[in-house]
Amino acid sequence: MRTVLVTGYDDRTGQGYVVRTGPDLAVESEPGVREVTHAGVTVLCTDGLAILLKDALAHRPVTRLGWAGPEVPLTLDDHTLLAWLTDAVGGVVTVSGEPGPDPRTA
Repeated sequence: MRTVLVTGYDDRTGQGYVVRTGPDLAVESEPGVREVTHAGVTVLCTDGLAILLKDALAHRPVTRLGWAGPEVPLTLDDHTLLAWLTDAVGGVVTVSGEPGPDPRTA
């Protein structure tokens, strides 16, 4: 697993967001950044996105893998997190360290 850096813009809230994933995350206290941990996986997100993600994990822990489905459990693995950003949040602008094709959709 490699480090993935995603930037985007949520039109609904009018805020940009950044997400960092990967096994070598340096979890440091940075202004405007929060840890989100679920099932032993930690990602770092900007504040607004962290709130949305925590809410989704608590209240609607599913996402679609593509426009036509299927729905899968929401986890913080790179493929599922990117699917959630695309489906639920939108506005993905850049992905650095792209995890490649999702084997579930091949």
